[in-house]
Amino acid sequence: MIKERKIIPALLATWLIAAQAFAATSGETGEAPAFVLEEMVVTATKTPVAVREVSADVAVITQEEIKAQNARTLRDIIGSAAGVGIMRANGRAALSIRGFDSRYSMILMDGRRIPAEPDANYELDRISLDNVERIEIVRGPVTSLYGADALGGVVNIITKASTQQALHFELDQGLWTDKGDRQERYAFSYDSGRQHKLSVFLAGNYTDTAQSLKSDGTSFLPFGERKNIAGRVDYFPRDGELISLSASYMEEKQEEYASMQSLMGTLATAVRDDNNRTYYGVSYKKTLTNGELFVNAYQTIWDKYNDTVNRGNGLYLNSVYGYYRIAGIEARVSKAAGPDHRLTIGGEFRPELYRGTGIKTGRGAFTKTYHGKIYQGSEVETDYSALYLQDEWDMAPKLSVTTAVRYDDSDRFADKVSPKLGFTYRPEPGWRVKANTGKGYRVPSPNQLFLDLNVVRNGTLVKLAGNSDLKPESSTFYDISVERDWGQATGKLTFFSSKVRDMIDEDWVSAARIEYQNIGKASAGWQAKSPVRSLTD
Repeated sequence: MIKERKIIPALLATWLIAAQAFAATSGETGEAPAFVLEEMVVTATKTPVAVREVSADVAVITQEEIKAQNARTLRDIIGSAAGVGIMRANGRAALSIRGFDSRYSMILMDGRRIPAEPDANYELDRISLDNVERIEIVRGPVTSLYGADALGGVVNIITKASTQQALHFELDQGLWTDKGDRQERYAFSYDSGRQHKLSVFLAGNYTDTAQSLKSDGTSFLPFGERKNIAGRVDYFPRDGELISLSASYMEEKQEEYASMQSLMGTLATAVRDDNNRTYYGVSYKKTLTNGELFVNAYQTIWDKYNDTVNRGNGLYLNSVYGYYRIAGIEARVSKAAGPDHRLTIGGEFRPELYRGTGIKTGRGAFTKTYHGKIYQGSEVETDYSALYLQDEWDMAPKLSVTTAVRYDDSDRFADKVSPKLGFTYRPEPGWRVKANTGKGYRVPSPNQLFLDLNVVRNGTLVKLAGNSDLKPESSTFYDISVERDWGQATGKLTFFSSKVRDMIDEDWVSAARIEYQNIGKASAGWQAKSPVRSLTD
C-alpha cells in the first residue's frame, strides 16, 4: 500500500561543517570520534544537537559501522538503519524510508542537493563511501527546514574532513560464481592533516563489474564501470572561521540485458546507461558570540545518455539524453536568544534547469542526433526561494520543544508554508518520550509534468506521458516514540502516521499509454522497534 509516498530526492542545504569541526575538536583532545559522532547530529535541526535530545526520529551510521560492514556504496549500509529499506525499482536498488519510495526521500551530500534522474531510484549504487565520515538519517518529513521533496525523510551524507596525515590504497577483486562473474575495485585516499591553516582530503575509486546472466540471457544486475573522485580543502583564516572548498566527479558506463514484447514478438535488448555528475561547493562558517553564521553556495550537474539496442540484429531502438543543473545559495544565523532559546533564521535561493529529449515543454527546443536518428528535446527551468525560522526552547528541566516554519515560493508553483512542532520529554533518567507533528509537500518532478517517452512496462513498450496540470502532493504527519537506555545501549519504539493528499502516480489510460495523475489521498502508519545499539566510546 504505501504508494502514496513517493518523491524525488531533493532539496536544500543543511549544514555539516559544524559537525565535522566538532569531530576534529574531539580528535585533538583525545576523545574517540565514534562516541562524538554517535552523540551529535546536525541534519534534524541544522544545529549540533545530542542524538538523544533531538525530537526528530534520527539514526546515525558511523564511520566505524561502515568499516565493520566493509561497505563500499550507500546500498551496502543504508538498510542497517531501522525504518530504512531497500526496494527493487526497474531492476535496481532504491531507497525507502518508512515505506516511501525513493522519490519521497531526499539525499544530501554535506547538506547540498545532488542532481540525478528526475525520478531517481539508483543513487544507492552510485554514492561511494570512501570519503564519508558518517550518514545521518531523519525519518519522517523535514519540510519545515528543507522544503519540498522531504516527505519521507532525509539522508545526509557527511564527508570526511582532514584529521591526520595518511595515505591509503585498496584493491579488491573477487568472483561471484564459478562462471567467472567478477568485480574489481581500486580505491585510494589521502589526508594531509592540519598544516597550519590548511588541510586537504582526497579520495577516489574505480569499479568494474562483469555481467552475471540468468538462464534466459538477461542480467541479474547492471554491469560495467564506475569512477568516483572527490576532494575537500579546509582553510582556517583565523580562530572561529572556516572556509571549505569541495568538488567531486562521478562517471558510470553501465549496461543491462533485458527482454521486451513487441509486434515482432519477444526481443532481446541491451540497455546502455552513461551518467556523469559534477559537483562544486564553497562554504563559510564563523563562530559568533553564542551563535554561528553559515553561508553555503554550490552547483551540481548531472549529464545522462541512455540507449536501447536490439541484441538480435544490433539496431538501436531508442536513445535518451538528459541534463540537470542545480545551483544554490543558502545563508543562516543561529544564535542564543536568552538562556533557554536558540533561534535559527535562514534563507535559500535555488534555480534548477532540466533539459531532455524525453520531455516536451515548448521552451528551449534543441535536437540531438544518435545513430542516424534525430531526437527533439526541450527544457524546463524553475527558480525556488525560501525563508525559514526555528526555535529550540528548553521549556523546563525535563522538557525541550523545537518549533520551525518555512515559507517556500517558486515561479512555477504556488507558495507553501510548512510548520513543524516537536518535543522531547525526560520523565526519568534513561527514559525519553519524543513526539513530532507538522505538514509537508512535494512538487511534481520535470518528468511527471512534461515527460513524453516510450518505456517498457510489464515487458511491453508503452507511452509514458507527463501532466502539466498536476498539483503538488501535501502531507500531514505525526509520530511518537519512547526511548530507553540500558547502560551504553539504547532501544526505541516508534509509532507514526502520514496522510498524503493529491498523491501522484502512474495511471493506465489505455493499453498503450500511461499518464501521471493526482489520484487522491492515502494514509499509512505502523510501529517499528529500532535495534538495540551500543553507544560505547
